[in-house]
Amino acid sequence: MAKMTMHQELKMLRKEVEALQQQAAQRKQQEQLQAKKDARAQEQEFTEARKKAEQIMASVESGKTEAREVLHELLQTIKEDYENLSPTSAIILFALGAAFGHALSSK
Repeated sequence: MAKMTMHQELKMLRKEVEALQQQAAQRKQQEQLQAKKDARAQEQEFTEARKKAEQIMASVESGKTEAREVLHELLQTIKEDYENLSPTSAIILFALGAAFGHALSSK
């Protein structure tokens, strides 16, 4: 092998350093791109989760409204039945309720 001169060796080392610097710059650029992609994906997941939560809350509110309406209808029906109930039937229902309550409380 031929011996390298100091200038040739220095030139070769400079090329190696330059190549390593380019590789480091490329790696840094790739890491930044990956970080941006990760941030976008995380932001998108957060947005989707927020939308799902809003849908669930809207569903819960809708369910509450429906439950209130059904309960109101039930109370109206009970009120109408109570107003149309004969006194004898009211006494019999009260006695049955008292007997049933006593039976439950004695156990």
